[in-house]
Amino acid sequence: MDWDISTDVVVVGAGGCGAVVALTAAMLGGVDVVLLEKDASVPTNTDMSTGVIAAAGTRLQRAAGIPDTPEVYAADILRKNGGTSDPALTLALCQRSADVIHWFIDELGIPLELETEITRFDHTYLRMHGHPTRSGVPIMQALRERVGALPGVRYLDRTPGRGLLSDAAGAVVGVLAGPDGAVRRIAAQRVVLATGGFGANCELLAAHIPEMAQAPYFGAPSNTGEGIVWGLEAGAMLAHMAGYQGLGYVVPDHNTRLHPGAITGGGIIVNLAARRFEREDLGYSEWGRVLHGQPGGVGVAIWDEEAHRAVAWTAQMVESQQAGALARCETVGEVAQRFGLDVATLAETLAAYNRAVAEGRDPLGRRKLPKQLIPPYYAARVCGALAHTQGGLRIDLHGRVLRPDGRPVPNLYAGGGTAAAISGDTPEGYLSGNGFLTTFVLGRIIGEHVVAALRRAM
Repeated sequence: MDWDISTDVVVVGAGGCGAVVALTAAMLGGVDVVLLEKDASVPTNTDMSTGVIAAAGTRLQRAAGIPDTPEVYAADILRKNGGTSDPALTLALCQRSADVIHWFIDELGIPLELETEITRFDHTYLRMHGHPTRSGVPIMQALRERVGALPGVRYLDRTPGRGLLSDAAGAVVGVLAGPDGAVRRIAAQRVVLATGGFGANCELLAAHIPEMAQAPYFGAPSNTGEGIVWGLEAGAMLAHMAGYQGLGYVVPDHNTRLHPGAITGGGIIVNLAARRFEREDLGYSEWGRVLHGQPGGVGVAIWDEEAHRAVAWTAQMVESQQAGALARCETVGEVAQRFGLDVATLAETLAAYNRAVAEGRDPLGRRKLPKQLIPPYYAARVCGALAHTQGGLRIDLHGRVLRPDGRPVPNLYAGGGTAAAISGDTPEGYLSGNGFLTTFVLGRIIGEHVVAALRRAM
């Protein structure tokens, strides 16, 4: 077979996971990496994220007196997904999570701090570590800048992957990549698929997640699932294809989001009939499906000044404020008029919620009733959306892609949204931070294993 490029490792996809794989392999030394990017001008899921990474046992937690451990973290994940993720993989990712936080801070110069402004539901301890802006954009920018500064990485933008190349024995030996009319053959001893999930692929969504196939999609438009398809063609096994992370706080008219703390800090969500319809301390992933199923697929989120001040500085709220997505209203009547709600019903709903807070018992079962809502109010029209898919190629503890018989597809790895994640088969299984475990932590694990495997083969 004639080759246009030969390298040790080719990483298909240069989002958060692909960048971490390339950085890890190149920084360990002695390995040449080709990193393929579909289009750097298109935002990745990391760019579109809140920039918070869950980790257990970090020095930031210890400084705050938080006695977290990887075992407690893994137990939280398994409790949330009903024990449906691979327990060994789940624990392995949690065990490496603190190392990645420290690597980001110490080696990559990415400032991270412990998130204390909100409590993430179903986490035993505070363990979300975020960029000070609570945005993924500066994290992705720092990763790209470091990639560009390393001589061991050949970064090829506007060079989308086109498929895997295998030998007669089924071992992956390279990839096809490049724009139409300029596709090249790239030989590699190891291939890493980090092309993202399939949230932007209507056909795959209809087949695997029909309930959200028509919902708004709030993830990277480049996540069209080709890496999953290529892995399947190479003999891989799929897992958890029905799993996904939903979003319940998307402002559809402005294409922005609310920070979850606006609601978890004491806000409520009502439907177009001006009534609450679900407990607001339901996970934000679950809220995506719940809101999408409401009449019109929308609701109105209402919170007050105290809840607003706690999160107004975050990237999501700043963006929403600048876009005109948030309404500040002095009275219940203003909220009702602004969003076309019946004022008497809305007043009754707010009064009933405040009584529930005072009594410490909510008819809808909300467990966390932080405070009564008092004017002035903030409000926004919100819808349910799909953030990203959680199913993909089944992998082992090193990120190697597995066949149905449990054996690895030779030379093939998968991470990020291309790999089967740890959230199970429903949106309820998603625990805040699960996505970045298979993005950053798995990316780090894959990079290390690829280098170790290549050194053993020398």
